[in-house]
Amino acid sequence: MNHKILEILIDPKNKDNIEFLGNKFKSKQNSYSLIENIADFYIKDENPDSVTEKQKSFYEDVKFPNYDDIDNFSSLIDKSEKSILPKLLDEQLPYNSKILEVGCGTGQLTNFLKRYGRTLVGTDISIESLKLAEKFREENEIDNVRFIRMNLFKPCFKEESFDVIISNGCLHHTHSTEEAFKSISKLLKKDGLIIVGLYHKYGRMLTNVRQYLIRLFGDSLKFLDKRNIDTSISKGKRYAWFNDQYKNPKEHSHTFFEVLNWFKNENIEFLSSIPFTNFESEISLFNSSKINSKFEIRIKEFFMQFSPSQIREGGFFIMIGKKNDKL
Repeated sequence: MNHKILEILIDPKNKDNIEFLGNKFKSKQNSYSLIENIADFYIKDENPDSVTEKQKSFYEDVKFPNYDDIDNFSSLIDKSEKSILPKLLDEQLPYNSKILEVGCGTGQLTNFLKRYGRTLVGTDISIESLKLAEKFREENEIDNVRFIRMNLFKPCFKEESFDVIISNGCLHHTHSTEEAFKSISKLLKKDGLIIVGLYHKYGRMLTNVRQYLIRLFGDSLKFLDKRNIDTSISKGKRYAWFNDQYKNPKEHSHTFFEVLNWFKNENIEFLSSIPFTNFESEISLFNSSKINSKFEIRIKEFFMQFSPSQIREGGFFIMIGKKNDKL
């Protein structure tokens, strides 16, 4: 275990310090094992029917995204740089920073960001997804990345441990997106950066209509989303996309000002948003941007339900902020 990661680990049950002894992590009262080199700090919810436990079971089967067309780190770079957010993050995240990805799934983004002296931790509730992430990490000899199974509501890290926290497409699958955001925000250092990707209330609207029709009339209507029947996409990817988008046990969707209010409550300064920031000639994720008027934002939000890019990606937006001094 990387010493930079070991020094910020705590017992998620009682917040005691953790030591790594042999092949286990131990505190005064508890021990946690390694599963195929993945540290397992997952604390079950007491209620077996909780959203967290349902999501854990769901993502043990639906490993999203998968590595079908990725053989090595070069392939991962090629794929990731075709997507705007991974490319911008890799270019603009601070060198030598300590980064946490919450809800990393199969760890593609975590593994991709391994350059430039960064130390990265990817966490998820699905051990099967993390096994794919760890397999890729080992095969490509990525030494500055580690994967940990963790319940984000019961984190295994000290508060204010990370320079950057990324959670893209995860928090809205919990029982409360706001509570999930509060939980991970505590792990961010002063002046640290947080990047969250969430479903948008209006951008998600067509997908919600499709979900309703598929629930009502069955999977025969999966053709309503072209990704589900596109034979140029592998069978595994189509399976993962269909289930993640149309069979997920729980999801929420949100608006710009709703998330902006969470930022204010956690003393996080708004920096930028995709698609709500009017970027100049280039997209600078971490420069402080002017917030447009409520009228302008709400008009843009309304028209997101008709945006081809929003429809294609299932209705998504990114919010980025910086943690200020505590009040």
